[in-house]
Amino acid sequence: MVNPIPALIAALIWAFSPIYYGVYLKKFGMLTLNFIRTTLGAGVLLLPALYFGFQEGAIFAVLSGVITLAVGDSLFLISIREVGASVATPVVYTYVLLIQLTAFSVGESVVVANILSATLIILGVLLLSRGGSRAPRIKGIIIALGASLIWTVGQDLLKVASSAGLHFVTLAFVRDGSAAIALGLTLIVRGHPLSSFKKVTPREGGYLALVSISDLALGSAIYVYSVSTTGLALTVILTSLSPFLTQVFSKLLVVTI
Repeated sequence: MVNPIPALIAALIWAFSPIYYGVYLKKFGMLTLNFIRTTLGAGVLLLPALYFGFQEGAIFAVLSGVITLAVGDSLFLISIREVGASVATPVVYTYVLLIQLTAFSVGESVVVANILSATLIILGVLLLSRGGSRAPRIKGIIIALGASLIWTVGQDLLKVASSAGLHFVTLAFVRDGSAAIALGLTLIVRGHPLSSFKKVTPREGGYLALVSISDLALGSAIYVYSVSTTGLALTVILTSLSPFLTQVFSKLLVVTI
């Protein structure tokens, strides 16, 4: 019997994090913020991952982390900067449908109902995102489509790593850690990677740590667990409730950091 609870919990966690990340994007560069959040997530998961061990499939987890969290997330943030969230979000969320079309390649069978559900999710996100005044630009849309394709490949690799027997906690750690390393090296090449830390108060740093850990340690581990038990195609559909929940929470919460 399919258990949707883990995926729904991950969706709930991920619904909160964008609200707070929006505040921190004003304080950090995009790559710096992404590096901080992946590093904090990996740091919390390190000891549990060492306990559970590194089984077969770790290389696929590394690729998934670099592709999805380092490259894909960064492209998504760039597309938001280029065309605004109202255009970027529905374009990027086409990955939900793409996953349904590629899941067979990682050993999953996808029913027509899943494809219809994914299509409705994209339409729903599009409706929620309407109202932006910025005119779409082809560059930003292409970047958003690139993020969608990269997320699709990264999620398929996650499924391969899980199917190979890698424990879900270890898998979440490897994804976070590999993304953090890739982002850290990129920042070093670009120069003065951590200069923005001087702009953060202890209170702000505490909030950032809490949000990042809940996002990329707790949320990520629960998501990977759902993929391993419920399947990738259905988990992606369930966790795609996040944009809808974010809209609700953003109206109810007043973020003061």
